[in-house]
Amino acid sequence: MGNRFLALSRWVLMVALVVGLSGETCIAKDDGTNCTSSCGNIHKISYPFRLEHDPKHCGNVMYNLSCENNITLVDLPPSGKYYVQAINYDNLTIRLVDPGLQKNNCSSMPQNLSPSLTSEVPYDASEWLSTPVFYIKCSNPVNSSLYVDTAPCLNINASSLVQQKTYSYVKVGSMEVGDLNEGCSAEWVTLALFNYSDYNTSYEYIHSALMYGFDLRFYWPDERCQGQWSTNFKCFPHTIPGFFRLLSEVIYVLVSRERITPDRWFFPFSSISKILYFLHIIDSLILFMTLFENL
Repeated sequence: MGNRFLALSRWVLMVALVVGLSGETCIAKDDGTNCTSSCGNIHKISYPFRLEHDPKHCGNVMYNLSCENNITLVDLPPSGKYYVQAINYDNLTIRLVDPGLQKNNCSSMPQNLSPSLTSEVPYDASEWLSTPVFYIKCSNPVNSSLYVDTAPCLNINASSLVQQKTYSYVKVGSMEVGDLNEGCSAEWVTLALFNYSDYNTSYEYIHSALMYGFDLRFYWPDERCQGQWSTNFKCFPHTIPGFFRLLSEVIYVLVSRERITPDRWFFPFSSISKILYFLHIIDSLILFMTLFENL
């Protein structure tokens, strides 16, 4: 009985995903969502983004971009301005680079403090997208697998006989308790792309990763989904295919948060874990079906 229940649940989820992926797309109102601009290497600047001098009905003012010397910039106060390298409208991300960094010059440093520490909505520095990079100064040499020496790119020497020589390192990833060695202090923090590659190689490589940029997630303003369902910042029409697309998105979010890959959905879990997991999915299905019937 238990195996038959799990098999049936599996087929329900597969049908939901297939129907959802082939369903309808979100239809936006003609309220400025059809405007398109360009600047430099960003050839498509469209809703919710807009350039400062676009017509007032274009885009959303929360997502103003500027075009200076044919370079697209975004201002994230109080952090500062960043170069826009790419905008992905499918996964709702914008890739940014700190203007203090210079290509092929590893002694150049980011000038802005990480926007994850200073900026609020409409952007989000999700840990699944970007990872912090800490610049650390130490009074003594440090031998740690967590630290990457910045020499010879950043070589801090004492400016006088009285001043003590210091040593410069970077640490990629979140700072846990005990990660900061005695005699060391975190002087600056910026962001790098989470899945760029292995960062514990050399500072030159880390600098190249910083030059590639980091991702922030942006949000659809509320008016984008008026009269529709919305979840995970996406719109779904009030139709049966729209409902199944909504369901597949909810399942995707649940799976992503639990760090479960598709090939692990059904096999490695214990029997109890399987049942609890599917009960959670079915409970969500019942909830959405109830909402659907009440509309």
